[in-house]
Formats: sequence, structure tokens, C-alpha cells
Amino acid sequence: MYSSALTASSQMYSPTGCDLSNYYYEAMQVKVTQVGYYTFSSNGTIDIHGYIYNNNFDPFNPDRNLYAQSGNRCPNGQFGIITYLQMDTTYILIVTTSSPDMTGPFSIFVSGPNNVILNHMGEYLYYLAKQ
Repeated sequence: MYSSALTASSQMYSPTGCDLSNYYYEAMQVKVTQVGYYTFSSNGTIDIHGYIYNNNFDPFNPDRNLYAQSGNRCPNGQFGIITYLQMDTTYILIVTTSSPDMTGPFSIFVSGPNNVILNHMGEYLYYLAKQ
């Protein structure tokens, strides 16, 4: 389980590029130790969405490198993603709010054939420079 919170000091982006509203988000690097299908689900007090990116996440172009996203909404505004992941591939999980300017705590649960490591990523530009 991974627990955190989206706050007024969290990173922000505009998910559609057309909308000038800002949505808080948190980026987590996903490290897979065994190939297979994994389920990501959330629990929190706010309505959130989940997106998985392959290699990197560009908040200025959120459709680029999109690998998987939450489809049908789970109860209480939470998300669920079932996707096939491989080892030695960089995946980034983005957790964001369903409406602008929302804040609150959340937890991420992952199940699959083996453990998955979720590491909080800092500022976007910092991680682009390290790649």
C-alpha cells in the first residue's frame, strides 16, 4: 500500500490542454519485479483518476506515452486499472483529481503476480534530467 495526499503544494497540470483549470497530481515510479497483469486501485476521501505512462510523463502533453488509464469508475469516486507490465521498463503512475483544485489523502493498492515498488517522484523537470 502507498499512502499520500494531494495538497495545495502538489504539482499541477491541465489534463486536456484545452482546459485552463489546474489539477493537482502526484507521480510515482512503478518498479515491477515480475512480468504479468497487475491491478492498481485507490481509496481516498476525494474523487481521483489514475493513469500509467510508459517511460515518462509530460504534464504539458498528457496523452504522450499514455499506457493505461482507469476505465469504469469504481464506487465512491475511486479508480481501478488492470494492465500487463514488464520488467526493465519505466512506468509512471499519475494520481490526479477528477475536478480542479481538489485536495485530500489517498492510498494506492497493487495486486499481481509479485510485489511492485511505488516511489514518489519529485518535480517533473528533475526526473527528465535524470533519464
